[in-house]
Amino acid sequence: MQRTALLWIAAASLLAAGQRPHYGGTLRIEIRAVVRNLDPTDIAVEPTEAAAKEQLTGQVYETLVRLDDRGEPQPWLATSWIHDTARKKWVFTARPKVQFQNGVVWAPPGGVISIGDDRPIEQILRDLARPKNAVVIRGSDGALVGTGPFKLSQFEPNASIVLAAHENYWGGRPFLDAIEIRMGRPLREQALDFEMGRADITEIPITEVRRARQRGSIVLQSPLVETLALSFDNASTPVQREAVALSLDRSAIQSVLLQKWGEASGALAPQWLSGYAFVFPTDRDVVKAKQLATGSAPLSFTYDRQDPVLQSVAERIALNAAEAGLTLRNTPGSPGLRLIRLRVTQPDLEWTLDQFALALPPAQRTGSGWEREQALLEGFRVIPLVHLPASYLASPRVRQWNPAVRWTLAEVWLPEARP
Repeated sequence: MQRTALLWIAAASLLAAGQRPHYGGTLRIEIRAVVRNLDPTDIAVEPTEAAAKEQLTGQVYETLVRLDDRGEPQPWLATSWIHDTARKKWVFTARPKVQFQNGVVWAPPGGVISIGDDRPIEQILRDLARPKNAVVIRGSDGALVGTGPFKLSQFEPNASIVLAAHENYWGGRPFLDAIEIRMGRPLREQALDFEMGRADITEIPITEVRRARQRGSIVLQSPLVETLALSFDNASTPVQREAVALSLDRSAIQSVLLQKWGEASGALAPQWLSGYAFVFPTDRDVVKAKQLATGSAPLSFTYDRQDPVLQSVAERIALNAAEAGLTLRNTPGSPGLRLIRLRVTQPDLEWTLDQFALALPPAQRTGSGWEREQALLEGFRVIPLVHLPASYLASPRVRQWNPAVRWTLAEVWLPEARP
């Protein structure tokens, strides 16, 4: 399915063949998530907000190092680094001629940043690439100011964000004049706005992708960056959780409900990111599930009822559980579980698992990615189901937008400015 997504991206790029990039215009994006602020040091806990926030803060703030699509550290605001063995430090050379969005020149003392060498350099680089370590200053009004290709122009809490082009961006002025992001938009309203020409990029349920393409719409997809998973509260028992896990028919969920998009999996992190997702079992054993479920009290089951994909998957989960003698229903105050979406926003396994952990029951957050994932999955407190691509409707006027793991909106352009 990843290859299919790349083919569609390539096809969309061909539409722009023979046209020169155009400066100007406003890109209009709609999303379901609501972002409370764009402070990169304030880590959001709710999964959809956390994912959207990372995509947006990445347009405004930058780090010394950035991970490429393979997860390899690359120079960004730091152009190089060397090891000073005498002082036991790593010395990073600052990129010259970098300005903050308020015109202040970024000028570290001596043009370098020094960091202690008490950790392996690989770990230091990955840590420096994380959004919380962005290079920022406080403006005269106390607001955070970054060095990225766009600056925060307007922010209406729970409603909208406007980003404006950073005219003196060190990487060259972005093509767009501005980006308008409308937040908290249900999928039905997004679809209507897209149809009426009021939005250029909107989210689309994975179950609507084929139908949209048959109508001639441009649908672009990311790699497998979303994980659908069940998360149990602390009141549930290990026996109940294992019974639910064994009752699940992941294959039917992926092949029928999700129309063969994505991959059924027992892992939190997708295979392309971890390299070991295939190790986690996905086998169904209804007989054993029935044995474990004997005498089990009903479990409350919650999910976002405005999400059509979660709703259909939840109904199948409840049916699977019933086949094993388990009852899932809305029973306030009883032990329960949630069906949630988790989102990869950086090609960094440990960072991804740490972000996932914020929305999951407490678990170990040290050690390797493998150790962290095993800790999260221990005792069936979390049950992964499937990995999916993120899917978007894109207007034919949008050029060079690639919904990769990390958005790069500075490369997007529109063929003509909208009046």
